[in-house]
Amino acid sequence: MKLQLPTLIAVCIAILLIGGIYFFGRDKPDLGIAVNLESEEFKQLRSDAKDAFKAGKYEQAIQLYAVALKMRPENAEIYNDLGAVYYQQGIKYAGPEWPSWQKDIIGGSTDDALAELRVALEQTASGIINLKTRDDAIANALEAAAKALGGEVYRERWENETSLNILIGQTKVFLLKARDHFLRTLDLKPTHSVAYRNLGSFYMKVGRTDKAIDYYQEAYKLDPRDAELEEYLIQFRK
Repeated sequence: MKLQLPTLIAVCIAILLIGGIYFFGRDKPDLGIAVNLESEEFKQLRSDAKDAFKAGKYEQAIQLYAVALKMRPENAEIYNDLGAVYYQQGIKYAGPEWPSWQKDIIGGSTDDALAELRVALEQTASGIINLKTRDDAIANALEAAAKALGGEVYRERWENETSLNILIGQTKVFLLKARDHFLRTLDLKPTHSVAYRNLGSFYMKVGRTDKAIDYYQEAYKLDPRDAELEEYLIQFRK
């Protein structure tokens, strides 16, 4: 499955969530009927999992894909598809707003910034907290404090401003599972263009535009027929 490309006004364009291309392992001819039955069961599991995903039944989809992985533990496509479910589950836990909490900390002190972080953590059970500052010392203090409190921090510098995106709660749990499953897909199948695309969407979502574009470009190299991704990259360069 392919993840939806993020929506950005200045540098990105919105795209739709589209399906990936599935590949089923070839059965050995000498295994006969028993393997054919297993193959049909495997195909049905994938079909049921995909239907559950489309219906927004993410927990059910996760369970079905987990069973499929037990049957075919080296199947790269299953890892990618399960990663896509984890990704959407993480976004769901974040609620209707992304980022869940956003504040520009300009002109304040380090203590003011840390106080803002504490308030954000107290009022956000799950999601992503975005804090921006022009002071490197404040950025360093915020990053250290967020990590100490269990947040996953993604930091990026744009001109004279540092943006800190902090994943917390179940959103952090599921998005990191998604990232790890996409990476596992590439371990098993380095030419899997959809996994590169999905990693691009992950890193764009958490505010690491540089890494996102690297993954998108790699995906496009592997699948230059992806007109949607081509248009996205053109818009980004503009």
